[in-house]
Amino acid sequence: MASPAGPQPASASERFLRDPLTGLPDEHLLRLQLPLEFARARDQEGNAALLAVKLDDIVAINERYGRARGDEALRAVAYLLQNVRAEAGRETHLVFKLSGSIFGYYLPQASAPEARALAEEIHEKVQQSEAFPQRLTVSIGIVNFYELFLEDGSREQLALRLEQILMQRLAIAGRQGANTICDSSQTSAASVASRPAVLLVDPDPGSMELLLRALEAADLAVQVCREGESALAAVEAGPPSLIICEAMCPRLNGFTLRERLQTNALWNAIPFILVSHRKNEDLIRKAVERDIRHFFRKPVSLTEVAGLAVNLTRKASA
Repeated sequence: MASPAGPQPASASERFLRDPLTGLPDEHLLRLQLPLEFARARDQEGNAALLAVKLDDIVAINERYGRARGDEALRAVAYLLQNVRAEAGRETHLVFKLSGSIFGYYLPQASAPEARALAEEIHEKVQQSEAFPQRLTVSIGIVNFYELFLEDGSREQLALRLEQILMQRLAIAGRQGANTICDSSQTSAASVASRPAVLLVDPDPGSMELLLRALEAADLAVQVCREGESALAAVEAGPPSLIICEAMCPRLNGFTLRERLQTNALWNAIPFILVSHRKNEDLIRKAVERDIRHFFRKPVSLTEVAGLAVNLTRKASA
């Protein structure tokens, strides 16, 4: 008996993978689902698309209204995305809550123009919403599955690559300014705002969220990764102005990531900040051996790290 087409409901063992703020499936559930959806789209020679939808200016919203109202803004975006999904003909669409102020929206069996049209619809509905005291806007990155159909690798590897491309495009949309859509990794230098780009690598959602907010408040464009292989791919796609990395991140830890970067003269020149809950003589020695000049023990001073990030990115662009 053939398996039914389209996304299947999460098993009972997966139902706990929910974001506590919005009740949406979280990024862990997306990563369980994504390889299956990629394989299905490729086998059927069709297309599917994934959108990353980021609420703009979450730091400013929190500062003006307080964290509780900022959470309300995130819930408002989640509600709007669920309403978009609830429209006729979209029963197989899926909405996820990713890290920070980012949501995922999955469209099975959608063409690239259809994915773009839905992104524009989301844009318009968020802007027109009266669910929050101030006007909300979102930046959106889009990746179409067909872009990777001819690449080699397991479905898990290619699903990870899809996610990397998606986050790269969301970062491009962010550097172009708020309320922007990006569905291509090719963009002219003149179209990208001059905010320095920081790659933040941390598997701990709480730690990442705090640093992300502090860096964005310092007017830095931030791209996030949860493990070292994704971080290395992000550097390959477009070298950032600065890397802030957890020493014990999975797949490639911070020390190994730094070693890989040192094999390339361009990457080696990227300022590198290491953070960790552990900081002892052995780890300090490893950092010194890899020419890591900035090593902070968690919990870090957000003001200090953000200030250092601003100074290092200014020097890098000078």
